[in-house]
Amino acid sequence: MNISEQVFSVNELTDAVRKHINTHRYQSTLLDDSKLWNQICSSLDLIEDSLFAVDSYSSENYPDDTGLKYIYTYGLLQALFLMQDSLRHLSEAFDIQFELSSILKEIRNFRNASIGHPTKQDQKGQRYYNYIIRISMSKGGFDLMRSTGDREHNIVHVDIAQACSDQLYGIIEAYRKITEKLEEIDRMHKEKFRESPVSDIFHSAMGYFFEKISQGIHAHSYGDRVFGHANIHHVKETYEKFKSSLQDRNELHEYTEYDLNVYFHALGKLDEYLSDGETSMEEADARIYLSYLRHEHEHFVAIAKEIDEDYQTKA
Repeated sequence: MNISEQVFSVNELTDAVRKHINTHRYQSTLLDDSKLWNQICSSLDLIEDSLFAVDSYSSENYPDDTGLKYIYTYGLLQALFLMQDSLRHLSEAFDIQFELSSILKEIRNFRNASIGHPTKQDQKGQRYYNYIIRISMSKGGFDLMRSTGDREHNIVHVDIAQACSDQLYGIIEAYRKITEKLEEIDRMHKEKFRESPVSDIFHSAMGYFFEKISQGIHAHSYGDRVFGHANIHHVKETYEKFKSSLQDRNELHEYTEYDLNVYFHALGKLDEYLSDGETSMEEADARIYLSYLRHEHEHFVAIAKEIDEDYQTKA
């Protein structure tokens, strides 16, 4: 797998995490903790930003200008460093242990030696003074001279191309642990409710309820009015169950809740009209409310079916 393919794989994993956190049933919970939400979003953004740096370094021409060589080298090594930190913080946000592999630690160490703390680096009880050998700088890497200050010098070759490939491989492996956990969370959530479809709440008698409410509004007899009034309560009970079902699944979007509140308001108006209480509503008004209830009912049935289809889909 070349670097472009590795970058593509990391972006796919990032998209999978974004899809999870932007799904309402999970997003609403994550947003309750603004610090956690911001940590996740910042980490995802920085991983993507760092990938741009790696991909461009790999695919574009290396500059001839000495200053730009330093900018390219410094920038890339910093991008690799930040990518590791971002994945660690992303893993932390989902309560997943993230351990740097020996290869990732090595990349981190030569970044620190080259551009992090080159002029006085303490490592394993030893102090080093590091120098990038300018004439060795190329797209493939550079030579780093390391001195302990005791006339002991060591030259290490830093292979940037290999470092990028090794880093992306390690990032992909660690990233998969996150996406696998999120897939399991989604699978378990769907499994919990799969055998109790939301659409089953809207049973076949709903049409009958609306028909009897209509007869109550026309009020051919006192019995029609009483029976129509009773069916208002049947519809209300059904929609209370529907709302409760959405809440249990954490699927009650703000706009759906708003629509449900308006629906209950319309039911209340018809309840008042068909009761023995005083009301200024005319029969034409009641018919309009009933027409609204019938029309919006189809909207809510569609929402229920969409949720059921999603819950039948494997994560």
